[in-house]
Amino acid sequence: MHTLEDKLEKVKALHFSNFVFWVLGKFLIGLGIGILLPVYFTGFGWHIVGWMLIAFAVIIQLPAIFTVFRQGGSKIKPLKRM
Repeated sequence: MHTLEDKLEKVKALHFSNFVFWVLGKFLIGLGIGILLPVYFTGFGWHIVGWMLIAFAVIIQLPAIFTVFRQGGSKIKPLKRM
């Protein structure tokens, strides 16, 4: 559980732009899955758009993913909370 807490702290300490990409990527993955599920149940049509959204979401999350899952100590300083 300690490792999961470390990963969450790294996510909290991400630079704002990386954090926005992280959240946007999660949203787009959900949107892509939301498009794919009904398409596969009703026929063909929007499945390409769903897969493209998922691929785009993974690509824009790469900088944040590398920062969070990098081995060793993090050079990121957490933001000061008021």
